[in-house]
Amino acid sequence: MATPSRPNIAVLATSRYRAEALALSISAHSERDAYPLTQLESSVLACCSTILLELDVNMESVLTLVRDTTAQYPDATVLVLGFVESEEGVVKLAEAGASGYVPADASFQDMLSIIQSARQGEFACTPHITYALFSRLAELTRNGDVDFLFDSGVTAREQQVLELLTRDLTNKEIADRLCVSENTVKNHVHNLLRKLGVTSRSVAVRFRQQKALPAARMTA
Repeated sequence: MATPSRPNIAVLATSRYRAEALALSISAHSERDAYPLTQLESSVLACCSTILLELDVNMESVLTLVRDTTAQYPDATVLVLGFVESEEGVVKLAEAGASGYVPADASFQDMLSIIQSARQGEFACTPHITYALFSRLAELTRNGDVDFLFDSGVTAREQQVLELLTRDLTNKEIADRLCVSENTVKNHVHNLLRKLGVTSRSVAVRFRQQKALPAARMTA
């Protein structure tokens, strides 16, 4: 297989025909080229900005693969397709470093939308899963157990980004305020959402408002 010359999408599936079918469909309906894989191939993955995982294995194996993949390719967006869906399972995927989840009953257009949202720095999934995760966050807040989220390594810079998100600023506007690149802001937002265990910028903002945290200093 030829190595892609620019950032594209890698589709890793247990069966070759599934990987090829998904890759062909994505290539035909998006502006990106997709490459089918049945095992991790560093020569291809190193050139891909998005990695889709569709695996018929147990949850622990999926979580291990997500952790290993995000550690080896930190700039890539990792999405999990069609795994057994549960609120707890999706939270674990986010904690492991996944940038999104596509349930088995999602349409092809849903999948393309989730891929696009994830590339914009959001933890992406279908609306009913977003609602379920937000409900879980609200429950934790009511129970006074949500402090563990901020014990998960949120940095001072990420707190600054969260503060600016509450002002409804775009990534570019945040980048201008902090004197960093827009891509750096996207990475901060992605890491922030993953560490908080939430699914979107709006949920992260609601989390901060519910916590009534002191505003972070805006020093560069």
